[in-house]
Amino acid sequence: MKIVYIIALVLLTAGRIAAQEAVAKAPTVATPPAFRILSESTVPQPDGGTVTFQRVAPPVVMQQAQPPVNPAAPALTTVQADAGSQVALKEVKLLSISASVKANGFTVLRWTCGASQRFQAVSSVDFRYLEGLGSLEMAQATYLLILSAGPDEQSMTDVETRAAQSLPLNGIASFALLSGSAATGPADESALDAMNSLLDYFAAHREELVKLHAKREADSAARELAARNAPPPPPRHSVIHYWPLQPAQRAAINAQVQQEVQRQMNGGKQP
Repeated sequence: MKIVYIIALVLLTAGRIAAQEAVAKAPTVATPPAFRILSESTVPQPDGGTVTFQRVAPPVVMQQAQPPVNPAAPALTTVQADAGSQVALKEVKLLSISASVKANGFTVLRWTCGASQRFQAVSSVDFRYLEGLGSLEMAQATYLLILSAGPDEQSMTDVETRAAQSLPLNGIASFALLSGSAATGPADESALDAMNSLLDYFAAHREELVKLHAKREADSAARELAARNAPPPPPRHSVIHYWPLQPAQRAAINAQVQQEVQRQMNGGKQP
């Protein structure tokens, strides 16, 4: 018999719990219901805070007002409908990239785009500069960018080193596929086009992206410093309201307990 499961159900019959934190500032939401307290007890906490348990009478649930019905939008005219149908819908693709930035400045890439295979390459671009981009709008498609980029202290493998040595030495933003990565279909060609588009975007906005990265780093360092120097939070004083279950709720839970007991007696099979 699953004793833990039955104990949990039995504990539910003791009461229903509604937790509410006591806060100093004025609430920004609707005023909580006023509870009629039947009894209470307070438990002190090691940090100086307290947890107060208040047994209350079951609150009355107020019926919420129905939101107003918005009027229906006016129907499009024939001219508007024709104009909308002639607008070419740009394809949206998900470009997911994992970038390991090495100490020598190269980045080892692993990425997919849509239904493509997982490509692996080495790039001359520090992909941390592209963090926060979010999306890339190109003529052929819109790419939603999911980028995970970070430093990697491990040395590059021999295969990665050879790929890095094949990159241009003039600082052009480029990448070289590792051996074994090659396009085998339209989806793979699209993935390579997406990476080329991303590097073209970096080359065109290099200065701006470098400045934004420096600002993100400075903001992050400032937040970490503020967190270290911030005073400890004040003790929290929590209030937990609980009330007995209503007869219908208690009967439903008791029925579930009996059903589970019967199922366990039948070897786990439904009665």
